[in-house]
Amino acid sequence: MKNFLLLMTLLLSTYLYCSGQNLKSFNNGSLKLYYEQYGKGPALYILSGGPGEAPEHPYRQIVDSLKSYYTCILIHQRGSGKSRDIPINEKTITIENYTQDIELLRQERGDKKIILLGISWGGLLVMNYAALHPESVSNLILVCSAPPSYTVWNVLFDNQYARRSKVELDSMELLQKTFSTKTEKELDSLKVIDPTSKEIVAYKEFIALHIRAMYYDRRKISKQNFQDLFYSFNFQPIPIIDNEVLETKWDITNKLKKLKTPALIVYGRQDDQGESTFCLQRESLRFSETHVIEKCGHQILEEQPTEFFKILMDYVKRSRI
Repeated sequence: MKNFLLLMTLLLSTYLYCSGQNLKSFNNGSLKLYYEQYGKGPALYILSGGPGEAPEHPYRQIVDSLKSYYTCILIHQRGSGKSRDIPINEKTITIENYTQDIELLRQERGDKKIILLGISWGGLLVMNYAALHPESVSNLILVCSAPPSYTVWNVLFDNQYARRSKVELDSMELLQKTFSTKTEKELDSLKVIDPTSKEIVAYKEFIALHIRAMYYDRRKISKQNFQDLFYSFNFQPIPIIDNEVLETKWDITNKLKKLKTPALIVYGRQDDQGESTFCLQRESLRFSETHVIEKCGHQILEEQPTEFFKILMDYVKRSRI
């Protein structure tokens, strides 16, 4: 038993050491931001969803699949993961700032050209960066990406509403009354210091009901993945970005139409964002190819991982990007 504990301690220490070796930082003004680096080859930047989602599962699955082909750069976006501890407000959380972070990291690393892979919100950033810095991008990979225009932004909320039963909607309304006495910032702190408080219990149940609309097959929702997601996710940036997109009528479709950058678009047929979102991406990115995964919602890597990685690896090998 003693030898077993010693071995486990050694393995844990080795893992933490290796993780520390892969974790690097860069600065944007007074903000210190983080990223991880794995593999070798052309630089491929991976952007998680949210905004506010820590780049953990399923992003590490993508890294493991691609690190033999690329130098995989797993970005901890401002307000998430290791870059979580920053002020969250309308000045720090903007699409422009997130995009600038990518450009500063590219300059810091000295990457002349980069490949960008974005999931959900990360896909929006991928498109925005390419629209602003086309000369620095060699390829785009969009996975269940958010839309490039405010014009279809509310389709997501409409579809989610339509997919919920009256019982679910009533439950969410009651739960919201309990946790809405706290601000987003207070809830984020409470998750750590008092996870059994009535507000956090209600908040967690609300989010659990919320994500059900993202799946085609709700039986594939992993309790452990949801547990990890809830406590690692920083939900504070989401309403700020929602407001920015709608209030400024954010739209980059005309800029995207000028690009000659090749792109892969992958999404689930039953994604709650609606096919209008992905049709708009395809129309805007003239040099793109699109793959639709059947019987699949927004959480592709939980619902249809085999089909997703088949599409991804085939594209990588054919494109030789």
